[in-house]
Amino acid sequence: MRTIQLQGVSFPVSAICLGTAYFGSRDSEALSREELNYYYDCGGRFLNTAHEYGYGASEQVIGRWLRDRGNRSEMVITTKGGEDDTKPSATAMRREELLEDADVSLGRLAIDCIDFFLLHIDDPDVPVAEILDTLRGLQKAGKIRHYGCSNWSVERMEEADAYADAHGIERFVMHEIEWNLSRRNTVNRGWFVKWLDEDYIAWHERTKMPVAAYSPMAMGVFSKYAAAGNFDTCSLYQRKFYESDFNRRMAEKLMVLARETGYSIVELQIGYLCSQPRGFADFPIVGSSKLAQLQESLRGTDCHFTQDMLDYLQEE
Repeated sequence: MRTIQLQGVSFPVSAICLGTAYFGSRDSEALSREELNYYYDCGGRFLNTAHEYGYGASEQVIGRWLRDRGNRSEMVITTKGGEDDTKPSATAMRREELLEDADVSLGRLAIDCIDFFLLHIDDPDVPVAEILDTLRGLQKAGKIRHYGCSNWSVERMEEADAYADAHGIERFVMHEIEWNLSRRNTVNRGWFVKWLDEDYIAWHERTKMPVAAYSPMAMGVFSKYAAAGNFDTCSLYQRKFYESDFNRRMAEKLMVLARETGYSIVELQIGYLCSQPRGFADFPIVGSSKLAQLQESLRGTDCHFTQDMLDYLQEE
């Protein structure tokens, strides 16, 4: 698997990151290990998990796999803290909460240092000074190598960058956010959930902050549309956020490209993100419920987009 270089990071990362949200919970540990082994055998070395995934099950599965394979030094591990689904606000962004999340994640993963520690969501009521000072403290203590954010607004990221620059500390090195070919309906999914729009893209192009793209296949709605010719087989949840004229046209475009190129709908969506000629690095985070789905997603790295293909998908 090819690698990419992230701004401000000294080591390369795999062009596709393996998402592990359901490891040890919806997906059995046996299936999770099968996917980890397949990804590793394909050359993948970049894992994405979180303190909240499966209430710790995901990190624990990864920790046991790293121990059994003896390959910790080969893998780049991203985990996220700062979210607590048991609280009404869903946030846990205070200093003591972030410190606890990092320590718990280190224990579950059975590692000495987290490569990328991301803030799972934001809490605008917590000053960026407190947040960045806490992250810098974890970095100085050798518990994390780099830090970043997920689902943050442009305004808060600008505030964080300004604080980092003023105090001579590291800026966020990546932003994890939903990015795919869909256009979401303007329905509130929660104040803390963001998705990459043109304003975000312009900001990332200006700052060159890398993007970790989660949900790169828009929850599978385009594949379901291609199979059925409509959105009827999508769940009510999926239809609420994705059923629209724009996304219908996008599905039809993907179907045209699939016929012309021989690539699948999934491969095209991954290839699109891996072929972005933008001023910032990006990589998709892929997850699956079956090994065959992961295999198809990883083939997307071989889907090379021409400029005409990119223009075709991006035109209104």
